[in-house]
Amino acid sequence: MTHILIIDDDVDILRMLKLALTGNGFDVTMAASGLDGLRRAYEIHPDAIILDVMMPMHDGFEICRRLREMTEVPIIFLT
Repeated sequence: MTHILIIDDDVDILRMLKLALTGNGFDVTMAASGLDGLRRAYEIHPDAIILDVMMPMHDGFEICRRLREMTEVPIIFLT
């Protein structure tokens, strides 16, 4: 099963995306902050990542740079 990591500080968006993706057969992990997303990416090694651009503390571009240090998985920016 394809595993997707969603990183977004908006809980409603996380829930909506999880519902849509699990309904289409994907396994989904959610992270509500950039740092939590980095930790989860390291732990689960997802097949793809959906990443919010505008987040407090660490924006999506910074998190993307840090993700690229550990993985080459596809990253979809959510703006």
